[in-house]
Amino acid sequence: MASNPKYYWDACLFYEVLGDEPVAIEKKEAINDILIDNKNGKNLIITSIIKNIEIIPTKIDQKNKELSASIWRSFDGKRFLDIEINRNILMRAREIREFYYGPPTNNSPPKIMDAADAIHLATASIYDVDAFHTRDDDSKGIKIPLVSLYKWSGIDKLCGKYNLNIVSPEHTKRH
Repeated sequence: MASNPKYYWDACLFYEVLGDEPVAIEKKEAINDILIDNKNGKNLIITSIIKNIEIIPTKIDQKNKELSASIWRSFDGKRFLDIEINRNILMRAREIREFYYGPPTNNSPPKIMDAADAIHLATASIYDVDAFHTRDDDSKGIKIPLVSLYKWSGIDKLCGKYNLNIVSPEHTKRH
């Protein structure tokens, strides 16, 4: 008997849902379906406790206080799960940041993965999720993209050795 899928949510998805961020309908529908399935016990959404400092409450609470309160109450260990940061996660995050670090060149600044992104990726890979959900695909300046990380790096596994399916959830366009 197959278990329900386990998804990891990057902090940007909480902003999308709670802050009612403008996104394409295909992306909004995919997240709504994931949340409906979650409410019905058909998946588990996990995230690192670090999202609590990434998400600025005032920025989201003013837009939809009722939905915001509902989502935060959902972290019950059955449908939504906060993962504490421990030494294993920190050491994996350090490995990830080191692996993707690109020193500066004559024409460009260094490439450095954000520490919070590395913690999210480390947590997701250690907890063996079915998919890591994010919208982060920015590679401008020093940033390293998450959605296209494997294409960007030319290596199809996290740090060249950990299986982690990194996706931006969206439905195929309907005709």
